[in-house]
Amino acid sequence: MGPGIVPQAVSQQPGEAEHGGGQSQDGQHGGEQTSPREHSGEEEASPPNHGRDQGNTTDRGASPSQPGHERSQSQIADSEDQTESSDSGRQGRFFISRLTTATGYITTVLLAVTLLIGPANLLFRRRNPVSTYLRRDVGAWTAGFSIVHVIFGLQLHSGGSISLMLEYFVVDSSPLLNSFGLGNWTGLAATVVVTGLLALSNDFALRKLKAKRWKTLQRFNYALFALVVLHAFFYGALLRVTSPYTLLLILTVIAVLVGQAIGIRLWRKRHVRTAYT
Repeated sequence: MGPGIVPQAVSQQPGEAEHGGGQSQDGQHGGEQTSPREHSGEEEASPPNHGRDQGNTTDRGASPSQPGHERSQSQIADSEDQTESSDSGRQGRFFISRLTTATGYITTVLLAVTLLIGPANLLFRRRNPVSTYLRRDVGAWTAGFSIVHVIFGLQLHSGGSISLMLEYFVVDSSPLLNSFGLGNWTGLAATVVVTGLLALSNDFALRKLKAKRWKTLQRFNYALFALVVLHAFFYGALLRVTSPYTLLLILTVIAVLVGQAIGIRLWRKRHVRTAYT
């Protein structure tokens, strides 16, 4: 749920920069084709140049064993290797981007499940203890996927560079407060919260803190869900209205809000009934 759960700042891809360069070269080539000097016949009027052109034509027709031809073949091979490397790099970034998005939304759904277990117990008149192994297990999976999301997100945008990672949050010694920066700040806060909740999700912490204090700290789960939704919002999730991921996010938020509303109402009824008996 780090800089990774899902509005991303649109950055120019390395492959796009190279493609742009190729367009610029094509434009220059077109300029040479329409050069006034070539179409005016000046080169044909100059015998020395004409002689050299004939010599160059002969060289171009030389056998493949000549050095000039070998250099030409080598340049072609290098160009093909660079193209393959560029394509491979784009495919790698696309794969990492998909993994980043997928792990972010899996984290969001799992987190929603942890918030719906309590209301479901109340709705079906089951015991709703302070802690259950089911909630802990789902919470652990939530934390695990969130950490994977952060790792892939950092790799996607910074390539593992520490200096580029810092630019997620700070520019010219000032906090980055645009959409991209706020998305990263909320992702960082969510990562801190989920790590803390994971550290507390065990019997040892429950015994040391006692039930009431432990439960109070575990309620940061609600703040975590809010941070996750804000993280997705700042990364432009709502701008992709036709995306199935956006629909999944909206349905998840609605489910949590409805589930919590039902749970609060049932909890109040139960406690009022208990108070009068």
